[in-house]
Amino acid sequence: MRKTIFASAIALASVAACATPGIDYEARLMASSPDAAATRNVAVDRFHGPAGRWYADRFEAMLANTTFDGQPWFQLADYNSSDTSDVRTGTYTGDIDVVDYSWNEYYRTVKKCVEWDGLFDCERREEVEELCVSERVEVSVTPRLIDADTGQVIFSNTYHGDAGYENCSESHYGHGGGRHHRGGLFGISSLNAPANLIRSALSDTLRPIRVDIAPRNATVRATFVTEASDPRVAADPRFEQAVKAASKDPFGSCNTWTAMAETYPEAPAVIHNMGACAEASSDFAAAQGLYAKSAELSVKYSSDGITAGKPFLRALRKLSDQRYDLELIDEVSGVSDQPAVEGADS
Repeated sequence: MRKTIFASAIALASVAACATPGIDYEARLMASSPDAAATRNVAVDRFHGPAGRWYADRFEAMLANTTFDGQPWFQLADYNSSDTSDVRTGTYTGDIDVVDYSWNEYYRTVKKCVEWDGLFDCERREEVEELCVSERVEVSVTPRLIDADTGQVIFSNTYHGDAGYENCSESHYGHGGGRHHRGGLFGISSLNAPANLIRSALSDTLRPIRVDIAPRNATVRATFVTEASDPRVAADPRFEQAVKAASKDPFGSCNTWTAMAETYPEAPAVIHNMGACAEASSDFAAAQGLYAKSAELSVKYSSDGITAGKPFLRALRKLSDQRYDLELIDEVSGVSDQPAVEGADS
């Protein structure tokens, strides 16, 4: 396994008004299932259940449009090809179930214009009783990736999606009430749920599946710690000024953290914030070292004097995971130090 772990990332200095101050940058993140990500030559077979054929087509389109670093990640397999290369090939299939379906009628009273003087000029409004119909469906999808050579399951997981519809009209009349069916595979719910709602709910499952089976380019934030544990640092006006300035000039704040570290070399918040600056600049090794140091320094300020502060541990674990992701990406792609590409992945 390669140990080349640096990734080029384009630092985007930004701080949302209500978000934790920090610096956004483009990162390369591994799929939740490395085995699925490593299976890049794929085909799509049947999905059993309601809208199965439609979903298989959408699933195949999702695979065809999945990109990473601006390049297609999957190649749709052609089993009739004479290519006998050692490329790992797999087939996606799976099951679809309508887990829950509800249909309800109810009345509501609204004011509507019943007399107009002209366009957009209502002369008289009256209360009108309307009959409303609402429907909601919940689906589950369990895709499975089968190794084409061995028949073994490489990847399997269950995903849920839901969709709803509501329509009110004074032209409908009924007795109110409703129906509710809870699912079992191919049960009564799948027979009653409208096809358009099932398809809409199934569409919700494609994005989380894509995250699990292929690496992606994503915007992540290297966050600043905004509270100084060390009372001397808290009393230094530069710390608060740097936190406030981060909303407009995050990298300018980085200069302040660096200067403060010369005065307070064992202040956990200052060292952590230097680590955030290093992370956003793609110097991940330096960032991890600074995060580890700040976590260690934070122990003496914790309530029990034993455990490191949560923000410090959270940043350290996040960066450790990202560095491990880069190693895995190198393994499955065969490319190291691949520069990130601006723009979100598909």
